[in-house]
Amino acid sequence: MSDSKPLSKTIPQTMNEMQMKAQESKETESIRKRMTNLTDQRFGRLVAEYPTKRRDHKGSVYWHCHCDCGQNTEVTEDSLVSGNKQSCGCLKKENQRQIYQRLHHVDGTCVEWLEKRKKRKDNTSGFRGVYLMSNGRYRVMIGFRGERFYLGTFDHMDEAVRVRQKAERDIHDAFVKKYRLWSEKAASDHIWGRKNPFVFRVIKDPYIRYRVISSPDLPETPS
Repeated sequence: MSDSKPLSKTIPQTMNEMQMKAQESKETESIRKRMTNLTDQRFGRLVAEYPTKRRDHKGSVYWHCHCDCGQNTEVTEDSLVSGNKQSCGCLKKENQRQIYQRLHHVDGTCVEWLEKRKKRKDNTSGFRGVYLMSNGRYRVMIGFRGERFYLGTFDHMDEAVRVRQKAERDIHDAFVKKYRLWSEKAASDHIWGRKNPFVFRVIKDPYIRYRVISSPDLPETPS
């Protein structure tokens, strides 16, 4: 009698374990059927080597991949097949570097950015660099080469906008125009370009807010 009690408890427990294992086996087999064999297939710079146990929130299998650059990474099957992922990240870095190299930077200032800048309504006044203060007055600022220049505080927005626009002509527009003139002349005369490096500086002035220093002096129409 005493021996039958543990047996009666053990049998259901064993049956439950068997059922759980059977269920896990079915789930594993189901995943295998859904998973496409990508072994040794190439996706851009990536070569899929073997599936891992990881799954994303959609159930897509993570594949261990080797990149042409030498790095290893894990990418979901969906990302590989769709073409959303074609490298370990090195391709994106190279593209960003190429874009940067195609742009013209002078002391950290991008010429193309200044040429294509827009008047965004991204502040309290609706005009770039003009800020409506809590007292109803307008504070005006302008940025150049990572530095901000205070242009004054005004009672009326029209006056604040005029000050900001003048500063844009004196700094942003002048920088682009002078750089274009210098780069064209330097391209046609390399010796002159080495002897006459492009200089454009804006310094703070306690009396007139800012002062522009530039060289060399060039005519409006390059020779």
